[in-house]
Amino acid sequence: MDVRLTGKNMVLGDDIEQYATRKFRKLARHRPDLDRVDVELTRQTTRDVQDHYVCQANLIARGRLILRGEERAAEPRVSIDTLIDHLEQQLQRQHERVESLRRLTAQGHLPPSPPEAFVHPSTLEIILADFGIDEALIAHLEERGVRTMDQLRALVDDDRLGPWLGPGYERQTQALIEVIEKLRL
Repeated sequence: MDVRLTGKNMVLGDDIEQYATRKFRKLARHRPDLDRVDVELTRQTTRDVQDHYVCQANLIARGRLILRGEERAAEPRVSIDTLIDHLEQQLQRQHERVESLRRLTAQGHLPPSPPEAFVHPSTLEIILADFGIDEALIAHLEERGVRTMDQLRALVDDDRLGPWLGPGYERQTQALIEVIEKLRL
């Protein structure tokens, strides 16, 4: 990944260039396909001391701009650090959004069930029964299209289990979430 650093209204020293390059290269952990990061550090004369340095960055992956950020601070290193924190949060949100969409099909439904999920008793039924979940709730899950643990886990991860089950299932929703959390340990 290439980091292009430019200074505006100021001369960038080697120490600040190395600092910024090291910090911005860490963003490749979140997005390995990053081609380059264009960073502009500007010194502005403003009345507010907190806005003297402005750090702007454009993240480019596969030839396209994927994210842009800007932060202001009294010191150049502080503006770089706050911008890095902000960009990392944005990249994490993008990743979570993509992962959430990856679990769903185009119509917003769960991924299709494999054929072995239709064998009775299914793995889902056996596991939930072992944890004391009543048969009526298991049957309701299957009626609503949840036939595998992966599908149930996807609903829990996306906080959609309650709406998926419908009204009147609040206590059962909490019990299912606890089962999924126990299975993760």
